[in-house]
Amino acid sequence: MSTLKEELFEKKSFIYQIGGDYYAIGSNTFAKLTGSPELDNLELFRNALKKNNERQIVKYYEKILRIANTYRADAREHYKLRDRLYAFLDELEKNDEAAFRELQSQIALADELTKKYLPENT
Repeated sequence: MSTLKEELFEKKSFIYQIGGDYYAIGSNTFAKLTGSPELDNLELFRNALKKNNERQIVKYYEKILRIANTYRADAREHYKLRDRLYAFLDELEKNDEAAFRELQSQIALADELTKKYLPENT
């Protein structure tokens, strides 16, 4: 049986907020984001979710997927990247349970949106 961290590293790359920081995490992806355009799109996505604006949700969901995918690591770095992500998640779960639970909620939302908007990938 796989764990959350194993499943997360196999999912489509997405942008998650963990505490006050943002990370692109997913298949062969684990990177802290600092760029304003990435975060601007995430804020627009959140506003679309609040307003339940389906057209805008789809638009920004797809943008976030594309942005997160640009942070994919070279396949040769797969195991190093995976180990860094696993250690990060273990530390988060151990030291900040609230942030870890919030991450789990964000992962569930991303999964729900993937099933809804990219059903061929589920």
